[in-house]
Amino acid sequence: MSASPRSSITAWPGPERKARFAALAASRGLSQSRLLGLVIDAVLTRNRVGAAAVDEQRVGAGQRDRVTLRLRPGDGKLLRLRAQSRGMNYTTYAAALIRAHLRASPPLPLAELAELERSLAEVSAMAADLRLGRPRQENPAGDIELSVIVPAVERLLRQMRELVRANVLSWETGDDEAS
Repeated sequence: MSASPRSSITAWPGPERKARFAALAASRGLSQSRLLGLVIDAVLTRNRVGAAAVDEQRVGAGQRDRVTLRLRPGDGKLLRLRAQSRGMNYTTYAAALIRAHLRASPPLPLAELAELERSLAEVSAMAADLRLGRPRQENPAGDIELSVIVPAVERLLRQMRELVRANVLSWETGDDEAS
């Protein structure tokens, strides 16, 4: 006999209701899960639902994958801190990590993308000034001084490379060093 697929139903009772339910289960020699299963069976037996409604629920449930994770002690705090440092909700961040790993495609969070776009815009502006012979604000005399522009462009390119490298590393590592 093969095991049937299992699914879960989640409830969030208050502490007092949970304690009372646990005590009831214990008084009957049952686990809380087993008692809840019996309650569900009793409710379903007394309240019949048509096959069409059940099929509709099955189709709706398959539209989105949902996963519940149990983290090791302390990992939840690290997850929240890492997500906060990227300006993301921790559940969105966890989903992005999983997707990045499965698809081998690390995402670039909005704050990092904005920084990259700012750097690219500055490099593009300097390149346009060079092509058109326009003076930079740093040189009011009007002459284009490559000794000023070239180091600035090189610095921005280094920053962009470092940003991309740090982003990729931060998605690959499991510790706090990359954030």
